[in-house]
Amino acid sequence: MNVSEIIQKEDERHQLIRLGVIDRLQDAIDILEAGCPFSELNDWTKNDILRFFYNNVIKYASFIACEKATNLKLKRTMFRKSSDLLQAFRKNEAALLDKELKINSKLTVAFHISDVIYESIYSSFCLSSQRFENPDETCSFFLGELKQRYPLYIHDFVELIEQDDSSLWEVTCRYLQQLSYYVVSQYSGTYSDIGYHDIICDETWSKAYDVLRKRIVEKEGNVPSFQTGKDFRNYMIKTCRYLAENLHKKYAKKESVLDDLLTDIQYDEEGEITGQEYSLPFDPEASVEFERFENEVKELEIDTENTYEVAYAVSIILLNKEHTLHQPLVQGIEDKIELLINKAVNNMSYQEIVAVSCENRTDDDAFRRAVAKARKDYERIRKTLAGRLIELIEKRKKCHIRQHKQMY
Repeated sequence: MNVSEIIQKEDERHQLIRLGVIDRLQDAIDILEAGCPFSELNDWTKNDILRFFYNNVIKYASFIACEKATNLKLKRTMFRKSSDLLQAFRKNEAALLDKELKINSKLTVAFHISDVIYESIYSSFCLSSQRFENPDETCSFFLGELKQRYPLYIHDFVELIEQDDSSLWEVTCRYLQQLSYYVVSQYSGTYSDIGYHDIICDETWSKAYDVLRKRIVEKEGNVPSFQTGKDFRNYMIKTCRYLAENLHKKYAKKESVLDDLLTDIQYDEEGEITGQEYSLPFDPEASVEFERFENEVKELEIDTENTYEVAYAVSIILLNKEHTLHQPLVQGIEDKIELLINKAVNNMSYQEIVAVSCENRTDDDAFRRAVAKARKDYERIRKTLAGRLIELIEKRKKCHIRQHKQMY
């Protein structure tokens, strides 16, 4: 039995030098061989050698008892080992939560190591009166604790991210990246044509993450309730779809097809939202939450320095007479709005617009003057509406700031 090889492999497995259990490997081997006659070593099994090594040479139990509450390297090492153990669990057991989330095979939520859970387990380890004779017994303690807490179910997951568990938020972020890219890909033709596909993917992902944190951690707005992983997935699909729609409006150079927004919600046999639902910006049954979100985006979060974004917002408001900003926006120029809609929305030429109300054709001087006037009126109305909208937005922002200050 090669003693040096056994002890060297033990150091590689359990990082004995790194943890400070021993200073030099060779010194520990020399002490072991000096403390036991060579003839006896030849008769010993590997387990006999390791028992003598941990009990008599390095006194592992005493080291753990003294160091476990203060040795940060030990704590980090056991964190990595715990993570490895959970990956082993995952190979042997299919988790319901991962199935419900339809999570990518490279990720796991149900078996992801949680900072909050690990802190709880390590605290139990530090408070335990159990005597740990060797690293395997230490690992067995963590194994038993992990088996009691994993796999995670939806209520465990939500509770942990509510506590701002950084490790689970990290995997949630990666999951949302996959989900948001998947949602946008359903309309890849719509987005890729305008050359902003990658930007829409990335911003949808980022904004979806922020929305979820505001709801779950900061408790802003109506906090969603999830009974299953499917609920969580469907909620985030709706959120991503809504955000992608608004980003598309922001970046697209032409009006998007608004008819898609009227499609009914449909679910497959598993309760998953089908492709048709992706065109819905929000769930009507959760209108309080998403109407608030919609108003923030369309009225308060418009970049007033982005001329296209302002122009698009104007067109949305003009097409919706029930919009809260419609009346103050068009007041006094109602008769001019038809010109703007025909040109910007209906894509009519100035000649076509004038021809509707003018009997003479394009070779008539009066007709040409009317076309020139329509062109000037269009520019004047467009600038007037853009200026009004910017003014309304700024007023609303100031109002929100005053209300916020009054609250405090």
